[in-house]
Amino acid sequence: MHRSITGTYLKHYANVRDGADELMPLTGAQRRFHHTRSADPHDRVRILPVFVEFPPGLLSAHRLEQAARSVLLRHPALRGTADTAGGVPVLRIGPLPADPVVREIVASDDGAVWAALDDWPAGRGSFRVLLARDEKRDLLAIGFDHLVCDGESTGLVLDALVSGYQSGERVPDSVAAAELRRYREAVEQQLTREHEASGPEALAHWTSRVRDAGPGLWSRNAGEAGGQASAWQRVALPDSATDRPFPVLLAACHTALTRIPGTAPVAYTWGGHDEAGVVGCFINTVLANPQGEGVRESWWEDLEFVDTPFDEVVRAARASHAPWTGHLDLVLTLIDRTRRPAPVLDGVPGRFRYPPGNSIEEPVIVTAVHDQGELSLRIDHDPTIVPGAAAAGIAGVLRESLVDAGHAEG
Repeated sequence: MHRSITGTYLKHYANVRDGADELMPLTGAQRRFHHTRSADPHDRVRILPVFVEFPPGLLSAHRLEQAARSVLLRHPALRGTADTAGGVPVLRIGPLPADPVVREIVASDDGAVWAALDDWPAGRGSFRVLLARDEKRDLLAIGFDHLVCDGESTGLVLDALVSGYQSGERVPDSVAAAELRRYREAVEQQLTREHEASGPEALAHWTSRVRDAGPGLWSRNAGEAGGQASAWQRVALPDSATDRPFPVLLAACHTALTRIPGTAPVAYTWGGHDEAGVVGCFINTVLANPQGEGVRESWWEDLEFVDTPFDEVVRAARASHAPWTGHLDLVLTLIDRTRRPAPVLDGVPGRFRYPPGNSIEEPVIVTAVHDQGELSLRIDHDPTIVPGAAAAGIAGVLRESLVDAGHAEG
C-alpha cells in the first residue's frame, strides 16, 4: 500500500502540535524550502522581492509602518518563521514584532537596497519592508521569505498595504484571530489536495514523463555561494497570445534545453491561493517533459496532476531507476501583472521594477513578466556553473521561439 509523503508528514505533525495554535503544518513547497535552508550552513533565506518606485518624498515612513503592521495582523503567515517541533518541520506564527517593521535608508543604487534586504535582523521575521530614498525616488522594497509567501500572494499583500496606508485603520483582535484560523484551513486544504494527488494514477503519469529525462548538467555543493548574471529582452505579443503566453514560454524553454544534452527537464512554478484571499506558500514545482507530443499538448494533460508534490515525483523517479533523480537546471516563473497594476498611493501610481541582484537558487531562472500586450523576459544564470555560451544559447532560443508569437525587441 502506497503511503504518501504528505500523509506521513501530517501524522508526525499531529503528534507534535498538541493543540498549539501557533504551530502550523507546512505544505510540500514549504518543506522543500525548509530542507534546503537546513542543508545550508549559512541558513540563508530565499527572498521573493517586490520593488515599487514612487516620486521622491512621497512616502511617509510612519504611515507605511502602521500599514505594514496591519498587513501582519491580516496575514499571519508573514509573522511565521520556519522551525522544528520534536524534529518535525513547522511554521511557528509569532506576535507582532516589538521593533519597527519598516527600515528607512538612503540609497542611490539597487545594490545598496539588495544588501539591506539581505542583512535583515533575524528577530524581524519573514516580512522585510524597506523604504530607500534619494533625491530621485522613493523605493518601496519588500523582501518576502519565500517559505511563507508565493508570487500570487505578493499581490494580496500589496493590496492590503495600500489599503492600510490610505485608511490608517487598525485591525481588531477578532479579525486577526479569524485570519489565523483561515490560514490554517487554507494550508490544511492544500495538504489534502497534495495527499489526494499522490495516488497510483498520478505517480504513474509522472513516472512516464521522466523515464527518459536527462539527469541534469549544472550543480554546486549545498551551501556553496554562487553568482548571478542577467539578460533582459522585451517581447510584444500579438492579440492571439496576449491572454495565454505561458504555453508559448514553456515550449520555448523546453526547446532551449533540448539543444543542450544532459540537461534536466524544464520546471515551472504553479498554483497559489490568490482567489481565496489567503497569503501563504501554496505553489508547486512541476516538470514539463513531453513524450512524443508537443509541449503544449502534454502540458494540458499534466494539468490534471499539477498538485502532485514535487518530492513525490522525485521519489517515483528514483524508484523507477530513471536517470533524472530530482535535479533542476532551469525554472520558469510567470508574473502576471495584467490583473494587478502597480499600487497607487495618495493618487500617485508607482512603477514596478525588477533590478538584478537577488541570489538565485537554480542554475538558470527564466522570469517572464506579463503586462498587457508584452512580456518582459529576464534570464538569470549562475556563471560559476553555467557557461556563458550556454546561457546565451538559452536566451537566443527563447528569442527565436517567441518571434513566432510576436515581435521581439532588443
